[in-house]
Amino acid sequence: MLSITSTLISISFTNTDRCGNSKIEIMKKIFLLITFFVAFATVFSQNTTTGDAATSNNKGKHNILIVPFESKMYLSDIDKDIAAKNAMSFQEIKTKFRAALDQNIFIASKAYFNPFSFYTVEPQEAQKELMYIYNSIGYKYEVMPEEEVVKKENIGTKLARKFKKSKRSEDPASGAGTNDGYIKAGVQNGEIVSQVDNREKYMNTKLSNNNLLPTLNKKYQPSYYIFINELDIKRSADKRYVASSEQYQREIKVHYTIFDEEGKEVNSGAIKARFPSGQNDINTIIKTHFPLIAQTIIGKIVGINVAEAK
Repeated sequence: MLSITSTLISISFTNTDRCGNSKIEIMKKIFLLITFFVAFATVFSQNTTTGDAATSNNKGKHNILIVPFESKMYLSDIDKDIAAKNAMSFQEIKTKFRAALDQNIFIASKAYFNPFSFYTVEPQEAQKELMYIYNSIGYKYEVMPEEEVVKKENIGTKLARKFKKSKRSEDPASGAGTNDGYIKAGVQNGEIVSQVDNREKYMNTKLSNNNLLPTLNKKYQPSYYIFINELDIKRSADKRYVASSEQYQREIKVHYTIFDEEGKEVNSGAIKARFPSGQNDINTIIKTHFPLIAQTIIGKIVGINVAEAK
């Protein structure tokens, strides 16, 4: 692993400020970049119970390219509690969650594919490539096709479980897969009705630059792209968990889109995991839930139910 800190410091002294920014502002930006890429190195230098995330030498397997979520696509209302528990800044929390999610997808995919992560390349190159990608895509809310929750059960046996509701009409608040929660604008019973759509949604990625995939295909030759569109960590909206009690449930929601090399959408949606409000240790949250979420996303490509496979 190259020295990230020395590389960034070198940048600060060799590049001139052409935008008229003060030296203090320049140093602030450099500090944020150092923090960001140190998290890259820290997370990807660690071995986990499922494998080493730093290397991938699966010869003969199809390539996949993992695109982490943009910094602005992180929504959390529990960072204050996590910061207090782990002595971390809000920026450090976001950076660690982002890197850990990418790492777990990398590890989960190694059994089936040859994964590529921008966390494993030179920081300057990674930043350049990701900015090109982010400037070439857009986002759009879509109605959730189904509720999908991963849940840790018996350690070493079932690592994930998929919950499908056959009748989503039982939960009017979600209305996923049905018209429940949706009221079309118009005149009903002689009264003007405004459009109401309370169905649960997820953030989907749309390709706005026609040259994006041809450019990436030429360089990385992937068969699939995994875009992590957004990460939410909030209080669960499930009515079974009452927030007024001391132990309410929190919810991790990972929004994703999978494309093939031609830009055809293979799968998209959001994977959820829930944990109690008293759990604020960031490493425990990551180790308990991120592997299950990652395995479920990979299962969308290989066409397996992770729980049954385990």
